[in-house]
Amino acid sequence: MDRRHLFHLLGASAALAGLNPSQLAALFESGGPRKPSRAFFTTEQRETIDALCEVIIPTTDTPGAVTAGVPEFIELIVAEWYNADDRARFMRGLAQVDERTQALTGIQFAQSGEDTQAVILSGLEAESRARIASGEDTPSPFFQQFRGLVLSGYYSSEIGLREELLYQPIPGRFDGCVDVSEVTRSVSDGD
Repeated sequence: MDRRHLFHLLGASAALAGLNPSQLAALFESGGPRKPSRAFFTTEQRETIDALCEVIIPTTDTPGAVTAGVPEFIELIVAEWYNADDRARFMRGLAQVDERTQALTGIQFAQSGEDTQAVILSGLEAESRARIASGEDTPSPFFQQFRGLVLSGYYSSEIGLREELLYQPIPGRFDGCVDVSEVTRSVSDGD
């Protein structure tokens, strides 16, 4: 037994010593990683959130926000981290997205086409920018809040980090002077 293996065993035994039998059983229970439960939003709200996420960061040559688990992230944040006022404001904004879409098309946002979704989001973004530019001392508009959640969720997910940002937690070697094209992805003029 080498020294490294010994330290792993000692560290593991120290960490496991404080657990009761049911915690130990749960730790060694078979199964893959579990997704957070989605129990806060209704089915219709989830569909709207999924559609909003897909419009903001769609699937292209890299996976989109839905694939990265952003809707689950948003549900977790809204359900468990937002205070009552922020949660109520988020829920009102989410409802207004469907209300606007129904007024325009007669159907909910999630069932509307890409063109309608783009029109609705463009309108929300324009209103958000106007409200921010006016200097009102109010909480950030729904669109700004939602887009911030999508970006935070996506770029802190494994997919966002590894496939979009090309993050390497431990690079293989240090190369002091390299051409930037070697370490970044090229972006064509059409994207």
